[in-house]
Amino acid sequence: MAVPCPSPSPSCCSRLAMLGAALLLLLTVTPVARAAPEADAPVSLRDGWRFRWGDSPPGRDGLPAWATETGESNDWKPVPALKSPEGRGDNTFLWLSIPVPAGPWEKPALFLGEAASAVEVYALGRRIYTSGELVPSGREVPETMGWHLIPLPREALGGRVLLRLQSNTPNIGVGVDALAGEHHVLLASAMRSGQAPFAMSILMFAVAAVAGGAFALQWRRRMLVGLTVFAASGGMILLGVSGAFTALWDAPGAGLTSMTVGIFLVEAGLMEFVADALADKRLRWFHRGTVAVWVLSLLCSVAALIDTRTGQRMMFLHMPVSLATILLCVGVSAREARRGNPDARIFVIGLATFFLSVFITVLPIIGVAKTSLGNLTPWGYLALTLSLVGVVARRSVQMVRSLSEYTHQLEARQQEVRHLAQRMGNGAGELATVAQQLRASSDVQATGVSRQAVALQQADQTVQEIRRASQLTAEKAATLAASAEGAEAVGREGAAAVERTLANLTAIRGEVSEMASRILAVDARTREVTGIVDAVKALADQSNMLAINAAIEAVRSGDSGKGFGVVAREMRSLADQSIKATERIREVLDSVSTSMREAVKVSEQGEQRVRGSVDAVRTSGAQLQKLAAIINETSSSMRQITAAVSAQDAGTHQMAQAIQELSAQMLHTLKSGQETQEATRAVHSLAESMSGMANQALSSEGWTTPSPVAG
Repeated sequence: MAVPCPSPSPSCCSRLAMLGAALLLLLTVTPVARAAPEADAPVSLRDGWRFRWGDSPPGRDGLPAWATETGESNDWKPVPALKSPEGRGDNTFLWLSIPVPAGPWEKPALFLGEAASAVEVYALGRRIYTSGELVPSGREVPETMGWHLIPLPREALGGRVLLRLQSNTPNIGVGVDALAGEHHVLLASAMRSGQAPFAMSILMFAVAAVAGGAFALQWRRRMLVGLTVFAASGGMILLGVSGAFTALWDAPGAGLTSMTVGIFLVEAGLMEFVADALADKRLRWFHRGTVAVWVLSLLCSVAALIDTRTGQRMMFLHMPVSLATILLCVGVSAREARRGNPDARIFVIGLATFFLSVFITVLPIIGVAKTSLGNLTPWGYLALTLSLVGVVARRSVQMVRSLSEYTHQLEARQQEVRHLAQRMGNGAGELATVAQQLRASSDVQATGVSRQAVALQQADQTVQEIRRASQLTAEKAATLAASAEGAEAVGREGAAAVERTLANLTAIRGEVSEMASRILAVDARTREVTGIVDAVKALADQSNMLAINAAIEAVRSGDSGKGFGVVAREMRSLADQSIKATERIREVLDSVSTSMREAVKVSEQGEQRVRGSVDAVRTSGAQLQKLAAIINETSSSMRQITAAVSAQDAGTHQMAQAIQELSAQMLHTLKSGQETQEATRAVHSLAESMSGMANQALSSEGWTTPSPVAG
């Protein structure tokens, strides 16, 4: 068995990392030996500073008119060196007059540790230096946020240098330091002052490279992305602060762009690290906020790379977002630290160190503290970066420990596998024997079950034939029961019809009797009318006689009786008509009376017939009632027969189902027996295979081979 080579312990790796960081910090803070002699030492400019608020009116050649002044008139007021003058108000322009001593310098220069924010330098009435862009009607565009090294003409030594500054921020003027001396000496001094930020930027770039490489190998760990971006953006900020772009490459604008892009990206990297390493998975809002900050930071970074002025303007608008992002990170990390998360505690320590360094650096700038300890912000960045590295290192140490534990567990499992192989080899023979016995028993069971299955199939066929006969009998009984029920219903309907017929005939008999009585009454009335007609005829005869007499008298009267004769003729004519009408009426009445007497006879005959029909219908109703009773008894018997046949069919069906289920169970038992036989064969094969594998495993490890499995 191969022995694994020892791997370095996590504590050893941590010590090596701490030793390397300590050596780098020692190189950072070690002062560089001065190459210049004492005669070339720079002179600090602390006395004779004067200032003037506002901007100068334009003068000749397009230069400001105040650029030709010496700064010693009453319009210029004294101010302490490296301090912002009082009474600023709304002024964004400041003029400073700084005296420059005479010296033996071959290439004299003026060093300004900080000038907020854009500056122009004038000497002997001409512009000798410009940093950024001054915009009288708007906001200035700074070019660098670091130091300025301004070459001076030798004629300016012993005189004054005028500074025109513009700043829309609360800080305006010259801070940190102001020196005059040899150009290369001041450059070397500036490089020494920027040595710590420069070395720290290189260290942070190295951390970013290592974290990026680790992310390329373990791309699922998003906190490595956050550490990479945070370290790289911090390195860009520190590289811009160190002044290396100005000192080494004479590109102060590139330094400002590097700082601007770093400021835009630093909070995105920090928030990404906190989201993956510290924030709970339940804080989905924090992860969404991280995505939003990423998008905004990338857009601002692209804008700063395209145009420096746009980047500067967006940086002022981006400040509230940066502050809110940092506060969110502080809140989430503090919450996790209170819950006992060690990674959060490490991060909180680094974050507190960073805020403390920024606080100490800003106090002298805003005038709260009189003594300045310099720019401690790089150390704060370094502390915060080291805290992130500490979190990653702690996670890595935990991973190494977990891998070590897994290795020990794997070795323990290997020992268990060896013991298991031995037990498998010993038990394989016993398993094969049991398999042989089980196979013999299953063969016997399969034979008995096969016989039972055949018998059940024959019984099932017999029950099926009985069931078919029972079903046929049940169907016929059901048909006969239905016919009996139909006959019963018809009998009930016939009895009801006879009752209705008897009732109708009785009603008809009464109506016929009433009609005969009414006809007799009409006949009596007709006779009365005949008497009236006879009276009318007698009156008509009398009227006719009167008319004849009147006609005779009219003839006798001659001419005077002509009119009366006419009336007599008319009366006679009417009388004749009346006699004829009465004769016709009498004939009609006689005919009607005769018809009525015949109708009365017919009615009496109909009444006799109806009385006979009623008696016949009563006799038929009695016979129908007897028939209905017989049909009811028959229907009841058929129902009993149908119920008995249905019960017999249901019992036969249940018997058939039971036999089918028993047959299915027997088939299932037979199939299980076959599967048991196959399983016993497989178990026997498996036992032989296990025995072979155990022999192979034990022989490869040098163990004693167990006895082979009996076939």
